[in-house]
Parts: sequence; C-alpha cells; structure tokens
Amino acid sequence: MPYLKAYRLTTGSVANGSTKEDSFSSPSAYTIKKVLVTPRGNSPMTNVQFYAELDGVPFMHPDIPADLLDPLNPDLAPLNFAFPKGSKFVYKLTNNSGAAETYDITLILETAEWPPAKD
Repeated sequence: MPYLKAYRLTTGSVANGSTKEDSFSSPSAYTIKKVLVTPRGNSPMTNVQFYAELDGVPFMHPDIPADLLDPLNPDLAPLNFAFPKGSKFVYKLTNNSGAAETYDITLILETAEWPPAKD
C-alpha cells in the first residue's frame, strides 16, 4: 500500500518581474504524484509562470501558467514520475503579477516505505 508525503519548498518574496529558482534532491525513492503552487498572500496567480524539470529533463516545457497547479483547480492533472533517491527536481517561477509575493511549491510524493523517511 503506498503512502503519501508532502515536501514544501518556499520561494521567499519574489518581486514583480523576477524569477526564483530552487531545487530538491530526493533523499529516498519516491513517485511524484502532484506539484502544487500556492501564493502565501492569496494573490491571484495571473501572469505567474512555472517551469519544472527532473534530472535535467523538463516535464513542464517551456513553462505553464502557475494557476494550473493551484490545489483548488478541479482539473489538476495527476503526475506519475519516478523520483529515485538522489534525483534532482528543479523549478523556476516567474512572477509578473504586478506585486511581490511568496509562493509555496509543494511536491506530493508517494512511497511504499512505512514510516516514510525522515527527510
């Protein structure tokens, strides 16, 4: 039976017209089930672009509107990407919304291990 684990990356304040890039290396073997983008200040994600890659291979190319990854989006597509131990997830978020905002990037990960690794 698989178990889910959430891992959150926080952008810090991203000024209007700026891009934030960060990464996460997998400490255990997982499957990426979802990638979610949430603004901390609840500002609209209109004109916020999101790009992601796994081990140098883009899976959102060239980028997509971040509001497609809103957890409240009823059409949020599930993913099913292997995320082996040591693999690297990289994202780039570009904020052109008109104001600075902090965003949470949440990876919903699936694992067969119980309890999930403490990473």
